[in-house]
Amino acid sequence: MEVEGGGEGGIAPRRSPAQSSWRKAVLTINGVRRFRYHGYQPGSESGRPSLSRTSTNSSMQTAAPSIADDVAAKRWRVAGTAVKLSNHFKAHQGAEKGSPSALLQQTKAKESEPVVEGPNGFGITSQELVELTAIPQDPGNLAALGGVERLAKMLKVDITTGIDGKSPAEIEARKAAFGENTYPEQPPKAFWEYCWEACQDLTLMILVLCAIAALGCGIAIEGAEEGWYDGAGIFFAIVLVVLVTAINDYQQDLQFRDLDAKNKEMSKVSVIRNGNEAEIQPAEAVVGDIVKLKTGCELHADGVVISVDSLTVDESAMTGESDLIRKDALSQPYYLSGTKVEEGYGLMLVTAVGVNTEWGKLMAMGKDPDEVERKMQILEEQFENKQVSEEDYKQSLEALETELEESNETPLQVRLNGLATNIGKLGCVVAFVVLVVLVVRFCFDKDWDEGSTSEDANHMVEYFAIAVTIIVVAVPEGLPLAVTLSLAYSMQKMMQDNSLVRHLKACETMGGATNICSDKTGTLTTNSMTVVKSSLMGINRTEENKDAKSTPGLLPPNGLSLLYEAIFANAEGGVSKEDKHGNPLPEPLPFTGSPTEKALLSYGREVGGSYEVDKSGVVCLKGVVAKIRSPFSSKKKRMGCLIVDQSDGSKRIHWKGASEIILSLCTQKMGETGKVEDLSDDERKALEAKITGMATQSLRTLCFGYCDVPADFKEPEGDEELPAVGLTFIGLVGIKDPPRPGVPEAVIRCQKAGVQVRMVTGDNVVTARAIAKEVNILTDDGLAVEGKEFRLMSYSERLLKFGPRLEKLQVMARSSPSDKYDLVHMLRGLGEVVGVTGDGTNDAKALKEADVGLAMGIAGTEVAKRASDIIILDDNFASIVTVVRWGRSVYCNIQKFVQFQLTVNLVALALNFISAVAIGTAPLTAVQLLWVNLIMDTMGALALGTEPPSEELMKQKPYGRTTPLITNVMWRNILGQTVFQLILLLVYTFSGYSIFNITEITGECKDSNDEVFKQYEQKDDCPYDWHSFDVHEQKEEENTLIMNTIIFNTFVFCQVFNEINARHMTKVNVLEGLHKNLTFCGIILITCFCQVLLVETPLSTFASTHSLTAMQWVWCVLVGSVSIPLAMLVKQIPVTEGDPFKEFEEKLKGGNKQSQLLKVQEFENRAAVAESKVEELSKVVEAQGLELQAIKMRIEETGKA
Repeated sequence: MEVEGGGEGGIAPRRSPAQSSWRKAVLTINGVRRFRYHGYQPGSESGRPSLSRTSTNSSMQTAAPSIADDVAAKRWRVAGTAVKLSNHFKAHQGAEKGSPSALLQQTKAKESEPVVEGPNGFGITSQELVELTAIPQDPGNLAALGGVERLAKMLKVDITTGIDGKSPAEIEARKAAFGENTYPEQPPKAFWEYCWEACQDLTLMILVLCAIAALGCGIAIEGAEEGWYDGAGIFFAIVLVVLVTAINDYQQDLQFRDLDAKNKEMSKVSVIRNGNEAEIQPAEAVVGDIVKLKTGCELHADGVVISVDSLTVDESAMTGESDLIRKDALSQPYYLSGTKVEEGYGLMLVTAVGVNTEWGKLMAMGKDPDEVERKMQILEEQFENKQVSEEDYKQSLEALETELEESNETPLQVRLNGLATNIGKLGCVVAFVVLVVLVVRFCFDKDWDEGSTSEDANHMVEYFAIAVTIIVVAVPEGLPLAVTLSLAYSMQKMMQDNSLVRHLKACETMGGATNICSDKTGTLTTNSMTVVKSSLMGINRTEENKDAKSTPGLLPPNGLSLLYEAIFANAEGGVSKEDKHGNPLPEPLPFTGSPTEKALLSYGREVGGSYEVDKSGVVCLKGVVAKIRSPFSSKKKRMGCLIVDQSDGSKRIHWKGASEIILSLCTQKMGETGKVEDLSDDERKALEAKITGMATQSLRTLCFGYCDVPADFKEPEGDEELPAVGLTFIGLVGIKDPPRPGVPEAVIRCQKAGVQVRMVTGDNVVTARAIAKEVNILTDDGLAVEGKEFRLMSYSERLLKFGPRLEKLQVMARSSPSDKYDLVHMLRGLGEVVGVTGDGTNDAKALKEADVGLAMGIAGTEVAKRASDIIILDDNFASIVTVVRWGRSVYCNIQKFVQFQLTVNLVALALNFISAVAIGTAPLTAVQLLWVNLIMDTMGALALGTEPPSEELMKQKPYGRTTPLITNVMWRNILGQTVFQLILLLVYTFSGYSIFNITEITGECKDSNDEVFKQYEQKDDCPYDWHSFDVHEQKEEENTLIMNTIIFNTFVFCQVFNEINARHMTKVNVLEGLHKNLTFCGIILITCFCQVLLVETPLSTFASTHSLTAMQWVWCVLVGSVSIPLAMLVKQIPVTEGDPFKEFEEKLKGGNKQSQLLKVQEFENRAAVAESKVEELSKVVEAQGLELQAIKMRIEETGKA
């Protein structure tokens, strides 16, 4: 065989690298006809075709292979060049096609074309609008339609005045043509589905099998007439449990749907209709609406840019792109529903609503666009497209799954689930022991010579049913139910107190809050700002709120014009012409925008300024065009604007903002005569003194400054900023924002409740101190830190400086949202439970970091509300205190229920266990235990979970993160009641016959053939059948049934009265306020009524009970009521409030805060040492690098020589 060559019978010659590369290139043309390159590089040594002859063993020693190689190499070079040129041409063509100039040219070519009305009454179809903004977005789509102005013509809308919002016919026509802004909601589950889910419980399934077995054995032993009672009784109890569980789940779903509807009602969209700005709900928006966008808006529809002013959008929720997108009319003209405006202002033309939006498409596909779920979907798509590695994918997925799991259960539910698991395990052990004991005793007592009977099988079924029922009773499934009921009840009540709970867990967490970091403006103050003082061009005014009209006469004309420019041209507020019902408002029209902006615009109008409103709805100055705006941000603490005077084309940049910041940028000032002069150091100090003086009077100060720029000034592009240096100082104003009524008292209530209130504000430190003292936050020895100082510290430095004096850190001034986040992060790191308020878009991070995020319902942006857990509807700090009160009530109510349920569990388990061991039977049957379970779980949760909060809750310290759920006080109450009930019921079990005078038949009557007995039972009132096999056994069964009913009845009434005890864990008078809680009273009465039915009606047959005499009833109720005076006595036993086990553990670990801080300092020192070593090594490496460079240069010089 020939290895190479082309002889007969030989193997075909292998392709050369050039031939292989050509073949690979040809075979790997992708979908857009571009080649992928492989392997062979023409001209390389390893890939060069071999020109040597083949082995001499070859029968054809020719140069054919080398010729073929040469041809292939030439083909490769030609193909490679062609592909490169093709790709370059296509890239250049695409760039040329998508360039702003090309898009503009394309737009102009189409904008003059007439619009043809289609069958839907508009010049464009719904499908075309959907494709316009579809992902991946193509700016050329809008250009192809002729731009936004021609698109507006197609939609029959004037982009300056908007649609006719007063015409129902027009609104309906748009809905008919393009759809409504609603999404298909998942229909609520039917009630039978909840019933089916409840039936899936394993213990209930086992009980069903027991019921079937009991039914079969009973009919076999006692016949069809009476043998079905036991089995039917268990079935009845199971049906009752299933129905109650299903009803609770169904009600809970309705409550969550109601909460979701209220959340939607909170959302508002600002639109321009009939030339006026109006606020509507997102569902009312239609295609063609002009939506006004501003910082913090959340978009509820797809649309295109009409105009923008430094507007950036966060599209990560829809595209997964983390970078902010700066919108413009050419290259980034599209908006997507579900995205957020991070900064800036603009107008949007709505092009798609509801299911036609990109967000709506996700919902139509069954994908949940909620935050966590959407992140998981994006992560899946990125992994499929190989944009993330498998390791990163797994880590991110695990983190998101954890976040999703944590969001579904509240912290208290997690703790209760752990408690329920432990109690359930104990119940399983007890049930198994009881089953074993009952079976063993039966085997010992059974006369096996008689053989096995169906009655024996019935005993086995009964024992097994008792064991399973013990598990049912022991597993406290009512704990999560109690949490849900209590939270749902509290949530509804909190809504009445101006607090909308978005996440149930926040309600309970807020009850354990140890810190509240509150904003100042609008939360601690009224948010009704007024300019009360000013210092303009050297003229000082102290009563501007009363005498502003006389101010213009004191100012130089050119200075007054500059002041009007500073107020009206550099503005971001608007004017409201109509009320929410569409009725025209009287003059003077109210301004819209931030409270500070409204105060400045109102002041500008008071000092004689006139203004207009531009097409974006923003206030402007006549004859002046605002070209570029630099929006206010909490980071810069200032906003600016480039204006052009239309009369002469001159340009000027105006800045306004925090006084010390604007003043630091000024080098000149305008004097009383209107002359611009240099700003001396003494004059600067005098102005700083004025700022400080206003600040000490709780005034917020703002400064105005400007600089002239040449006519050929190049306007900033992209992320470039307007210049802010060499400004001329115009003046400053002092704005008063008085504290809200009731806030100082609310702060004191928090402090008495052990909750530290801290104020976080953007005001300067002097103003912040003054206001904090006014509302009782800042104490005489309290600390006020500036955000800049806090920002420059490392995390460990913050812990070392503020940790030991944590309670003294009360005010943070001149803070940014990142400073607020850092403060929250530090507090949580020190073990504090933190609630934080926020209203701005940038507050979202701090709201997420806090244990409870509290967004403002009036001043809060959509982004802040989305990031929050609770929305304070009236923006009032006093409402936050109410949230704390209700949160504590939730936790306290759950503790009450846990105390009540543990008592029932321990008594039921111990009673059945001891009875089974001692006498071989359980006094409480399966049906009775199921009834007790119903009382304990559902009715107990309903009664105790809806207890209203008392004012005493605000006199207690917060429970914090690590406080045990079951306190020492609870253990005292549980053990006291358990011991009493257990002793009582065991006495009844072993001595009840004599106590209640229930006697057995005497010896002379035991013989069923006794003549005396025969004569007696022939009487009409004899309850015994003398034809029965054994009258003595029949009488004994009846006596046992009566005694077990008394035990059962007494047990139930002990729980009824103990339920009343559970209302107050420490207060002696448990009846106080009982009449005010109608729900609790109603549940107690229903429980008692149902108990009477279970004993005295035909239902007793199923419950294995017997009717009782009046005296027996009185005795059961009286003995049960002893639980109340007993609880009064037990509460006199002193207990320590601390957790000795935890204290011991902390001592072992040295776990106090001071030692933790010392450890942090030690780690910081180690880090500093390591950092210095790294610096030394880097210097060595740098020196070695220089040496190598020098050697290299010497080698090059030697080579040249």
